[in-house]
Amino acid sequence: MNRKQERKFSMYNAVSTYLQSVDPTIIGKMPLMDEAIEALQKSIDEIRTISENQQESRKAYRQIKQATREEVENTFYLLLGQVKSLAVNTNNILLRDQVSFSLSALKSMSDGNLQVTTGIILEKANENLADLLTYGATAASLTAAQDLRTDYISKMADPRNAISYKAEETKLLKIEFAKTDKLLEDTMDTLIIIIKYSDMTVYDIYKNNRKIIGPNGMALAFRVFVKNMAQEPIQYIKAVIEGDSTTYKTSIKGSFQIKSLPDGMHSITFSKAGYQTQVIEFPITKKERTDLHVTMQSV
Repeated sequence: MNRKQERKFSMYNAVSTYLQSVDPTIIGKMPLMDEAIEALQKSIDEIRTISENQQESRKAYRQIKQATREEVENTFYLLLGQVKSLAVNTNNILLRDQVSFSLSALKSMSDGNLQVTTGIILEKANENLADLLTYGATAASLTAAQDLRTDYISKMADPRNAISYKAEETKLLKIEFAKTDKLLEDTMDTLIIIIKYSDMTVYDIYKNNRKIIGPNGMALAFRVFVKNMAQEPIQYIKAVIEGDSTTYKTSIKGSFQIKSLPDGMHSITFSKAGYQTQVIEFPITKKERTDLHVTMQSV
């Protein structure tokens, strides 16, 4: 997932988690909302699976290729040591120069150069196999080295194939995100209107969770905006969060902000003389900001 998709995925999770915690009788007021909630969770699970596969496949290819390369480096370094020893003992300057590679040189080579170099080493070893027997090289060891080199060459393309797989998985993610957006926009955002006035708290929290937090969103921040039925800000509304000894009050703009709260669901009580007391539950998600819009009714 790219960063934009990650933020959107976080929103999907917030919406799904909240709706699954809402009283079923309220959900029942919105025809087929329960099916939409189930579909949303299935999409979330599918997106998570695709993303995990995307990450794991690339990682696995790299790890397997690297392990095979290290085995090739060590195997052919031993083989070139055997050939070079023969060259030095027989004063074969040409052969010595042809296999004069250090282990660090092998490790620093590109895949293509390592393929060529190991081919040269193997060729020189086969040409001098009869004389190499006393240095520990045998037909069987050369065959094993050849098989290992062939295996490595085949794995050289695997990370590139992983890129192709990534492209396919990227397409699948795009399709799944589009499908989920359509579910939210066409179905769930429409159904929620049914309870806008009968269950305002649920409606407000749903709308808040539907917001996609941008990259500069404040972590663990909670903002509150309180208005009357005429949608005018109300000053000095008292707010108390369950489990928090602090009493918060709205400013002249009808708002206040809390910069630090634990993750999870919280309960907050709003009260002021002349207005009906309201108790509202709201979520806090790590690295995201929760905005709560409250409408107070006069008594």
